[in-house]
Amino acid sequence: MKLYYSAGSCSTSCHITLEESGLPYTAIEVDFDRPTDPNTLLVNQLNSLGTLPILITGDGKQLDQNLAIHIYIADLAPKKNLLPPFGTFDRIEALNTLSFVASDLHKSIGALFSLPSISSEPSVQAPVRKFMLDRAHQCLRYIDTQLAEKDYLMGKFFTVLDAYAFVVIGWTKWLEIPLASYSQLQNYLTRISVRPAVAKVLQAEGLNLE
Repeated sequence: MKLYYSAGSCSTSCHITLEESGLPYTAIEVDFDRPTDPNTLLVNQLNSLGTLPILITGDGKQLDQNLAIHIYIADLAPKKNLLPPFGTFDRIEALNTLSFVASDLHKSIGALFSLPSISSEPSVQAPVRKFMLDRAHQCLRYIDTQLAEKDYLMGKFFTVLDAYAFVVIGWTKWLEIPLASYSQLQNYLTRISVRPAVAKVLQAEGLNLE
């Protein structure tokens, strides 16, 4: 399998899931600041939206959405328990939370990266940032509550939900969103960052999200 990723983006979460799975793969970094780089040109050919991640499966098929990639990898490595088994309510509950991470948490925090593109005027940015921050904090409070008396989002075991949530919540560091009032989240980020597979990916991508 081949994973095309951009360091620190949501595709990092797929990199983490692949490493946790123990499956053989190749991770290929794409630098969008180099538009003529062969990997950047290839990504634009593979996905007309020009977005990452892109996973090329062992039989040459393509996936380019985080949620699908996480589920696909988890199902290829069932002994790693990266998702609960088929046919269980735990599985549905996990997919419910994974959907929240993808559609609510990701969008609410990630939207703040686009603020400079909306306007360069501080008078415009301020109210827009406040609006975005209110939604981001709503999602962060929800996750913080969900982690009460849990090591991970599904309880005692690390799953793909944690790979995805860890990366997205880590963006708060770059966006200057303080997590001081979220004690569960702070402990959660630390707990995940020291996992061997996670630490290996962070080092490979030159990151420190914790």
